[in-house]
Amino acid sequence: MSEAQLGPQKEKQRVEKKLPPPVGTLFVLILYLAVLAGMWLFMYFEMVQRR
Repeated sequence: MSEAQLGPQKEKQRVEKKLPPPVGTLFVLILYLAVLAGMWLFMYFEMVQRR
């Protein structure tokens, strides 16, 4: 077989690759939001107690 005939098969193999789910990114985002909410709640209750 020539390279011209093998070319489309190689392209199909490249297209069939699936990206892994971005679990790490989701974890970091949730962690960041949890820390942000925690800091907000801490400051909120500190301000409420100042009365």
